Amino acid sequence: METTETEAGTDAANVPDPVAPRTHLVGSVLSAALLFLPTGLVAVIFAWRTRVLIDRGDLLSARRSSRVALAFMIVTIVIGVVVYAGLLAALLALGAFSGAG
Repeated sequence: METTETEAGTDAANVPDPVAPRTHLVGSVLSAALLFLPTGLVAVIFAWRTRVLIDRGDLLSARRSSRVALAFMIVTIVIGVVVYAGLLAALLALGAFSGAG
């Protein structure tokens, strides 16, 4: 009984990838602490949840949680950079760094 290529392909598609996803915990904590706390905390929560799901063996849910943590970490970095750039631009416009004070 030889399996066809189609049957083998469906079997391989049903087997989950055994590699655990990245948790993004360090990046989430750093972006929350240094850039923008509200969305950074959401990233930290999802990163921690990823770790818990990996420990439970639920890799499918861990992958979803990892993607959400990464998305919130990226949003945190973008918001933080925009806010800091805006603050720097405002300070430059007000002459905060001029030597005539």
